[in-house]
Amino acid sequence: MDRALNAPGAVAAVRQHAKPQPLPALRDELQLFEAARNHDGTPAWIIQDPVNNRFFRIGWLEFEMLVHWSGNDVATLIRAINESTPLNVTPADVRQMLSFLSDNQLLRLDRPADVANAAQQKARQRRSPVEWLVHNYLFFRVPLVRPQAALARLKPWLERINMAWVALVVGLLTLAGLYLVSRQWDQFTHTLIDHFTWTGLLGYGVALLLAKTVHEMGHALVATRYGVRVAHMGVAFLVMFPMLYTDTGESWRLPSSRQRLAIASAGIGIELALAGICTLLWSLTPDGALRNGLFFLATTSWVMTLAINASPFMRFDGYFILSDLLDMPNLNQRSGALARVWLRRVLLGWNDPWPEHQAPGRRRALIAFALTTWVYRLVVFLGIALMVYLFFFKALGIVLMLLEIHWFIARPVMQELKQWRDRRGEIAPRRRWWLAGLVAGGLILLLVPIQSRVEAYGVLRAAGQHTLHAPFGARITQMPTRRTFQAGDVVFVLDSEALGIAQDRSRQLAQAREVQLQGLIGLPDGEQQRQSIESQKAVHEAEARLNRDERSRLVLRAPLEGTLVDVDPQLAEGVWVGPRQSLGMLVAPGRWVVDALVPEADLERVASGQAVRLRTLSRSTQWFDGRVAAVDVARTTVLPDAMLEARFGGPLATVPGPRLPGQTQLSDHVARDALFRVRIEVDGVPAELMTSTVRVQIDGASHSLLTRIGRSVAAVLIRESGF
Repeated sequence: MDRALNAPGAVAAVRQHAKPQPLPALRDELQLFEAARNHDGTPAWIIQDPVNNRFFRIGWLEFEMLVHWSGNDVATLIRAINESTPLNVTPADVRQMLSFLSDNQLLRLDRPADVANAAQQKARQRRSPVEWLVHNYLFFRVPLVRPQAALARLKPWLERINMAWVALVVGLLTLAGLYLVSRQWDQFTHTLIDHFTWTGLLGYGVALLLAKTVHEMGHALVATRYGVRVAHMGVAFLVMFPMLYTDTGESWRLPSSRQRLAIASAGIGIELALAGICTLLWSLTPDGALRNGLFFLATTSWVMTLAINASPFMRFDGYFILSDLLDMPNLNQRSGALARVWLRRVLLGWNDPWPEHQAPGRRRALIAFALTTWVYRLVVFLGIALMVYLFFFKALGIVLMLLEIHWFIARPVMQELKQWRDRRGEIAPRRRWWLAGLVAGGLILLLVPIQSRVEAYGVLRAAGQHTLHAPFGARITQMPTRRTFQAGDVVFVLDSEALGIAQDRSRQLAQAREVQLQGLIGLPDGEQQRQSIESQKAVHEAEARLNRDERSRLVLRAPLEGTLVDVDPQLAEGVWVGPRQSLGMLVAPGRWVVDALVPEADLERVASGQAVRLRTLSRSTQWFDGRVAAVDVARTTVLPDAMLEARFGGPLATVPGPRLPGQTQLSDHVARDALFRVRIEVDGVPAELMTSTVRVQIDGASHSLLTRIGRSVAAVLIRESGF
């Protein structure tokens, strides 16, 4: 019998009596039908338990025992099989088969002893309140519809579809859509960023619901095409997060692994088809609500399908696809059993037998899959524990988080370590010394201070630099004719006709008031009018001076000695520029500095005078040396340059700043993480005199790994200690 189907526990051994006792009767409603051959070519059958909707895969030996089971005792069963087949059945095989049938409740309860045995087994399987809570809050299903009647009416139409032609057409449309998106990739990525708003998140939620509905319908339609009954469809809750599901458990009745593979991959296939078609339509549709809807469907389907459903390390579609490709039911349990034996053999030197026979190459692949699955699920379960902690109020969140960590992480590890402890006498002395050395080496790595580098990102710039920009909208009348300037030299000359007209008008009005004043000489009431006209003249003269001063600001002079760089190539005489528009940058020769941003966790290891290595993030491979000049003690919120922001292609994530009182819009983006600025003095001058983003490596202070872990844990406990 397939070892993956052996349930834990066993019934009492079949006793020898003077009068042979008949074997317990099988349940009448059980069904037995032929399945696809095993990967080694041996025949296989499926036992279906329709009451519990479970399926068990068995081999030739088990099949023959079931065929000869009814009405026979152990000796008669063994003799009948051994005489009619080349098999060699032993009493141990019959006891193992009896244990399997009893543990999985496949026997009739005709005798009081059978009822008592079943009651004891149910009592052993009864979960404690803690176990019930862990399993039910983490995952449970709510059936909503039973679609079999409606799907059965579609079966004749589904059988007429040529799936090969459909796949070819959809594949070509998807390739065309991807090609067109590649031609407008910047617009596609910017659209993704622009939709990170509450309205955009609502659109993604609706698109996710639609995409997952199509996904589950794909499973249901393909299952119906191959004659598999879809018992029900509904919503499954994974850590209170709703997910649609389709019950296609009866697909194990299909003898063809290719058909089971088609059912398992139907959801991913139809969701990828939806993503490809929506991608193509997005490329061809003008801006508007329809295009936004297509964008939501395309991105949601691509990301969710490739990142979640296609993963074989959780029990999603990818896992069942891999199981069907390998034709290996219970892949996770069987590969895990092989990996545990492999660990015992490698670490402890035990010579435990392999749980099942596999070719060496296939066995190594299954062990690697199991080890990868353990690491992947460790990360996922820790993430689920954190999610549980954040979802509920703090006291309940802590309890549920600890339960989840105990049940899914600590409990399996402790069970395996208990096996090692109980059998520690089987470990050879030489192997014990080797394990002790391994543990000692791990402790040394944890306790001994290690020199490590602090990684950070920053902006490389000249210590003296100045950006030249237009104070307001104006027209360029003179462009710079050289690159090097002294302090006070004219670099750009701009002009504003509006200011010139306003200046001339104010001057003319002042002159007119002067003429009026001269005409008042000798008039009887001239003194009273003189005061009013002189006030008007003073206003016009002030306006003329103001306009003259504003025009003088349009003569841009060099505030320092330096080289002019980053001049916009589209600038020329006669071109109008906007207010605050950058025209170029003056860079002083000599000293260059870096404003690096160090995470809070690494700040304690950074001090003035430490050596630094840095490299620009551009194509240049030039490395620079430097040293830490100063370390800020206050957190930096606004990044020193926009080129560091992720939304502009930089390495650091930012979020919109808070809305201040009286503001109608959000303030500038601020750093998402706690970052502190470190000023670094650079040795040497870069080949290109321009501001650029750099990656910094600071020779931080030595510390032990255990110290760093302890401080991080203490920081989290202090932060979360308040209720």
